[in-house]
Amino acid sequence: MAALKASLHGWRELSPAARLLVANGLAFNLGFYMMMPYLAQHLGGTLGLAGWAAGLVMGMRVFSQQGLFLLGGTLGDRIGYRPAIVWGCLIRSLGFALLGWAEHLPLLLLAAFLTGFAGALFTPCAQAYLAAECRDGTQRQQAFALHNLASEAGMLLGPLAGMLLTRLDYAVTGVVSGGVFLLLTWLQWRMLPPQPAPARPAPASASVTAQWRTIVHNRPFLRFSLCASAYSLLFHQLYLAVPAFIHSQHHATGLLGSVFTVTALIGVTLQLPATQLVQRRLGVARAMGLGLGLMGCSYLAIPWLAAWPVPATLLLACCLSLGSILCYPLFSAHLPHYATPGQMGSYYGFYASLGGVVALLGNVLIGSLLGPAGSTPPVVIWYTLAACGVAAGWQLYRQLASAPAHPDGEG
Repeated sequence: MAALKASLHGWRELSPAARLLVANGLAFNLGFYMMMPYLAQHLGGTLGLAGWAAGLVMGMRVFSQQGLFLLGGTLGDRIGYRPAIVWGCLIRSLGFALLGWAEHLPLLLLAAFLTGFAGALFTPCAQAYLAAECRDGTQRQQAFALHNLASEAGMLLGPLAGMLLTRLDYAVTGVVSGGVFLLLTWLQWRMLPPQPAPARPAPASASVTAQWRTIVHNRPFLRFSLCASAYSLLFHQLYLAVPAFIHSQHHATGLLGSVFTVTALIGVTLQLPATQLVQRRLGVARAMGLGLGLMGCSYLAIPWLAAWPVPATLLLACCLSLGSILCYPLFSAHLPHYATPGQMGSYYGFYASLGGVVALLGNVLIGSLLGPAGSTPPVVIWYTLAACGVAAGWQLYRQLASAPAHPDGEG
């Protein structure tokens, strides 16, 4: 109850622009998860595409988003965050509508590219805008925690809405999802001020390559981003290693759905108490370290409780989600401490792209270890994931704990 009261107070303290950006998290994930969980079945089942073609479409969406985050953030620094967010919402609206309607590979690839590029455009710019709207580190922590809660709610509701709509027709799902982002386009255009007051545009004389060189020479930021990218590696195993394990235990459909439901419910119900715990007891350094460490150790439930695969999988989901709500909002809230003035969008973009690269390389490695479909994944996978989480969490804790206190009160 105390956490809820504090969060309501924090919500009222946010600017109108920040409130809209927080609420965007719900709508973004609602529209996204309305479409994405059913895309593979639509491509391979309804449209009858070959496996390589379906994989190409899905890969195009991931590549055009993860690979272009840095470009999207840099564009926001140049043209302003508001135009980038508005154009991103509009492009995703068109992309999702086209993805639901298209039946041939060229159009499907175009739709996948549009949806991915739209995410690369508005995600880092929305994060940079939200960070710039907060007056200090404590308010940023609260704002990004509320944003994460809203995103988890969208992740919970989106697949339910998509399941109902897809039963009618996947094209209907595309139209509704596109309509959500079209509404968002109008809301951003009408309600977001042209530029957050604390942000300053990047110097016009500085080239994009010079701007990016500044980022890659910022060693504390690189260390922070590399450690934080372990989150992407650990979280994305919900889509790769965990389903492979569940499939090997012949609990494919129901248990996997329960995993995502549990993670979303924990995010919705416990994010606010977790934020209060961080602010009153743990502090940023301990919370980031413990969060990543807990996410890594969650994978030990599989080998240690191998005789009880269902409880092991659900325990994994609980611990992974608890670790996530501890550390994930803090990454975005803390990143501005490393950013050069006027280049915050580029820093958020680089951070997101690095996480995507780490997740991709990790998935390739883990995928090569999984073995044939239906076989039990080797235990080395779970111990490797645990070691990555603990090592990244410990290194991140050391870096933040040894850093001098920040003037806005965040240590």
